[in-house]
Amino acid sequence: MRRAAVLRIVAAFLAGMAAGAGGAAAAPLKLAVAWVETPGHLAPLVAELAKRHPEIMPNDGKTYKFEPIRFRGTTAEIPALALNDIQIAPFSDAAFALAVTNAHLDVRIVADVLQTGRKGYFPGEYVVAKNGPIKTIADIRGKRVATNTIGSEADATMRVMLRRHGIKDSDFTTVEANFANQPAMLEEGKVDMIELLPQFAHDLMATGKYHVLFTAAQVHGVSESVFWGMRADFIKAHRPALIDFFTDYMRAVHWFLDPKNRKEALAILVAVTHEPAQNLAFAFTKHDFYHDPDLVPDIAAVQKEIDEDVRVGVLPKRVVVSPHYVDLSLIEAAKKRLAHGA
Repeated sequence: MRRAAVLRIVAAFLAGMAAGAGGAAAAPLKLAVAWVETPGHLAPLVAELAKRHPEIMPNDGKTYKFEPIRFRGTTAEIPALALNDIQIAPFSDAAFALAVTNAHLDVRIVADVLQTGRKGYFPGEYVVAKNGPIKTIADIRGKRVATNTIGSEADATMRVMLRRHGIKDSDFTTVEANFANQPAMLEEGKVDMIELLPQFAHDLMATGKYHVLFTAAQVHGVSESVFWGMRADFIKAHRPALIDFFTDYMRAVHWFLDPKNRKEALAILVAVTHEPAQNLAFAFTKHDFYHDPDLVPDIAAVQKEIDEDVRVGVLPKRVVVSPHYVDLSLIEAAKKRLAHGA
């Protein structure tokens, strides 16, 4: 009897261990997703949409837990991705290249975030005062230029244009500031040029005191300005949950880009940004950045920008992007699911 009792205790203990292991395995996968500015970066809007319409992201809280986290710029995401503080990083070409060459991360380009320079869409603007000291690009020498963070897409694009005109980094003063603060800094004379996002253009340009010196489209043409990067080991370890996430996220992107949802989409944008509605009328139109509805990044554009950055000295080392650093299998699986009504 004593032996039988011991066996029952052992069996119960092992069953409990198995149940505990099963429960841990079933816990939703943490998906901390970085973002910088919205509506260019859709992540915070998708999170709000999920609260209002949980049927659009039915796997959130079940197989994964989606958590948008704001960063000032893309280069700040490199150490966060290395430490697994975030699992998805929206990278510029420069930030991606530095993640590979400097941080030695084995990352993959997995999805589109936003593109600049698509015909008819927002071209990416660098703005100066009409009556200010900068009349031509050559006049930037000795002036103060605002940037959200060194190494970001807007920053690297600006430096490529300046290098083409023989202007080195040491020829001007860089002032790091959030995109939202840059218009006021330009108006107050604290800087001489800013990188203007469309959500901040309405009030500034309505004054008639400012004009666009050059655009990102003039620098690169079509640009895969920001794209999602993920660590290869994380993708391999969590593929089923990630396919669930990308299916839900793609469904949400389709919702935001559908004109029939525009009124509610703008209401979500106002709620998230706290910006006046008139400042956001551009969103989800051709006055906005281009968002690929199926999250497909322009890999050729990424390579073109990296090569140009290296050529003019903005980046120290070239990275050959495809095929090693590209994994589009998650969005391909998501698109197939949606096509079959999943």
